[in-house]
Amino acid sequence: MRQRERLGVTTALVAVTTGMVLVACTKQVPGDAQANQTDLASYTSEVAASSVARVKKANDTACDGLRAANKSSVTAFNAYIDASNTRAPDTDTKANDAVATLRNNAKDLGRKITNDVIPTLAEPLRSYRDNTNTLADTLERRAPTDELNGVIDTFNAAKDTAIEVCKPYGS
Repeated sequence: MRQRERLGVTTALVAVTTGMVLVACTKQVPGDAQANQTDLASYTSEVAASSVARVKKANDTACDGLRAANKSSVTAFNAYIDASNTRAPDTDTKANDAVATLRNNAKDLGRKITNDVIPTLAEPLRSYRDNTNTLADTLERRAPTDELNGVIDTFNAAKDTAIEVCKPYGS
């Protein structure tokens, strides 16, 4: 019998507590349900400014990344070309160094092409990155000179386009 009494008391307490919660939650809050236009305009302006700053920083970072990657890639590749032209004993080493440099630079640049980079920059930068990898692949398999020269021409065209679109951005 005591169990039933306890169960009854517990049930009554749960019912009373639920009723109190419902009463507390049904109380209305005074005020107007419309947005404060001054606060909304200020918030909208802050969000827009933040977005513009984020995009500008992403564009600058990507273009600075292009410049650094290109300088390093061209230096390493030209060191290989010089060694190859003079039939230097370290030609293979220079080729391997150039392949590694090209791939690393393409990878680093790829990380800098974020979703915040505007499409008119992102596409030429991706093309440069992809052509850098193609040049690395072609050099790694020691392709014939004519084939390598064709890939170099394509790489240079992508490089020139990317550098041109990056002129207004970065350092």
